[in-house]
Amino acid sequence: MKATTVLAEFASKTRLDDIAAEAVAATKRHILDCTGVALAATSEPAGRIVVDITREQGGEPTASVLGTTLRTGVVSAAWANGSLAHLLDFDDTGFSHPTACILPAALAMAEEAGSTGGELVAAVCVGLEVFERMSSSGRQHEHVFRARGFHPTSLYGCSAAAAAAGSIAGLNPRQMGVAIGLAAANAGGLTQHFGTWGKGIHAGNAARAGVTSVLLARKDYVADPAGLEGDYGFYSAFHGDGNYTLDKMADGLGTQWSIVDPGLTIKRYPCCGGNLRALDAAEALVTEHDIHIDDVEQLEVDVHPDLLDIVRFHKPEGGFRGKFSIDYVLAAMMLDRRVDLDSFADAYCNAPRMRAALEKVAVNAHPEWPHDAASRRKAPVTITMKDGQTFTRQVNMVRGSPGNPMTRDELVDKYRGCAARVLNGEGLERSIVELESLETIPAVKTLVNSLTA
Repeated sequence: MKATTVLAEFASKTRLDDIAAEAVAATKRHILDCTGVALAATSEPAGRIVVDITREQGGEPTASVLGTTLRTGVVSAAWANGSLAHLLDFDDTGFSHPTACILPAALAMAEEAGSTGGELVAAVCVGLEVFERMSSSGRQHEHVFRARGFHPTSLYGCSAAAAAAGSIAGLNPRQMGVAIGLAAANAGGLTQHFGTWGKGIHAGNAARAGVTSVLLARKDYVADPAGLEGDYGFYSAFHGDGNYTLDKMADGLGTQWSIVDPGLTIKRYPCCGGNLRALDAAEALVTEHDIHIDDVEQLEVDVHPDLLDIVRFHKPEGGFRGKFSIDYVLAAMMLDRRVDLDSFADAYCNAPRMRAALEKVAVNAHPEWPHDAASRRKAPVTITMKDGQTFTRQVNMVRGSPGNPMTRDELVDKYRGCAARVLNGEGLERSIVELESLETIPAVKTLVNSLTA
């Protein structure tokens, strides 16, 4: 299977009219979500550093940094917006975090090129498809490269961002193959950085790699045509022999859209996706049974040991690390019946009430559970009350997932909550209208003007 060529042909030839209506609608939902999350990050300390660094680097003012008045070059804008989109761990998730890599790359190129909203939607949908096709080819062996410290977001995100940016740039199939292959040479990202600001720039680095590779390919830069599948290419390097299969990469390509099936999860909580099932279960229990933490003896969550490789911090002493701590987020849910951006402030984390709540949470690892995907994800929660009552809940399909999606109002409420940190009321509401009708907008610059403070 000439994977690079297959994906390049698809990415270079697909236009909005080729994409199923339900895939267009789903893509717009994820663009709306990712945009809001990026806007929220500009109000955070780490986000301000990203913006400051981007400003200091200068560059021809052809593309914008969301939530600011800063305009810079397309490469810098892609990096900044990608980093902002992933920084809070509030962006969508499935097999890692594709949209935070793809949208910033496509948006930067689209603003510079004067593209239409429809061209942006098509480019993002193309990028999402490339990400899913690449990742699914090695998914059954995910634990192999995760155990070595690789973060899938920036493994597949580089080439997916190149496909999206290349779609905007109008690359031909040969140029697109160069861009996808060159971008793959930038793949990386280390899970060692989970629980720190370091993780956020993984998506920014992927967006930057994608745009840079497209700029090179557009000028007919030469690279090996088998950047993905070659003997020394992407899959051999990152997955290793026997840990991937490319036979099905082209099946249904261009007719079956992965943004529809299997789709992606839009997060309700700004933390690692490994926490979501347990959080939904805990929220249901405390709400349905009117549970107050003073009446709780213990909350237990049962997990596969592999999950603790991701949500691995126990009783963290820094709020940001709490995003990757299952006991921390469950303690927060018991305390306040919510987990939001404010739940990860250092002051909240180190308050006596949180430290006391953490003592009531027990995380039970089950090495005897099967090593299949369903077992690795499940996280049943049991709350034992001081009066001896026990309540248990297991959630298999989180709220916001394709099988249990947010309503339109829930999604827009999430966007408003994020965007309101930097946009005023009129501009915020205008941006919602434009994002929800994005495929009809004559110029992406119109949207960008509503998204810059």
